[in-house]
Amino acid sequence: MEERGSDKHGPRIDEDLKEEIDGVLKSGGPTRAEEWREPEPVVDDQGIPATDREAVQREEESE
Repeated sequence: MEERGSDKHGPRIDEDLKEEIDGVLKSGGPTRAEEWREPEPVVDDQGIPATDREAVQREEESE
């Protein structure tokens, strides 16, 4: 049996889900026209956005 990336959905639904996030993955930035529609960023316990690579590196260096 061929392995897929997901065991929860069938191949057709996997492709549909992949197409839904394709714009976000390729754009590297916001995909909404209105800023208020953008989801809020994920923040760690210290209030640093989880996507802020520089902040994560600084934190790792200080430990």
